[in-house]
Amino acid sequence: MKIDHRKRAGFTLIELLVTLVVLGILISIGINNYSRLFSQQKLVQKTEHLYHFLRLAKSQSIKYNKKIYVHFCQLGNSGKWKMGMTDQASCDCFTPASCLLNGLEVVNELSDGQAVLIAPSDITFSSNQASYSPMRFSVNAGSVTLADDAGYKLKVIQSTMRLRVCSPEQAQLGYKKC
Repeated sequence: MKIDHRKRAGFTLIELLVTLVVLGILISIGINNYSRLFSQQKLVQKTEHLYHFLRLAKSQSIKYNKKIYVHFCQLGNSGKWKMGMTDQASCDCFTPASCLLNGLEVVNELSDGQAVLIAPSDITFSSNQASYSPMRFSVNAGSVTLADDAGYKLKVIQSTMRLRVCSPEQAQLGYKKC
């Protein structure tokens, strides 16, 4: 009895190889888009965290009826930045117990130097610190521009009248152009 191979169900080796190549291409495109999306979301998250940190500093100055500072500290020449909140005119965010507010250390990461980037020129607050007094409109104006590794940028701007987030180059990531 002879077996007819033409009637057998299955795939040929060439069909399997073509399918694997197409699947590999689709996966590589998906991974690239996923990493770009992850990078953009990290930028938005850090920008909004900075925005709320500055708003908290303003409310703390009113609550405690004293001047509150937000210091922006860079670790050496690396791309790592932290921000610390204190009632002292100076602090080093990378030194433990340096940025204290009412006995509590208030320090948060601003940039890791990889997914979110900040250059020293991207911080326009004088002496790399924002200050808030309990009196209305008593803030020093400045801004911080954050970027991701794909070139997207967002900017947090503190003027004497308000605090806002915008995009310096074009409307992107849900924010209007500055």
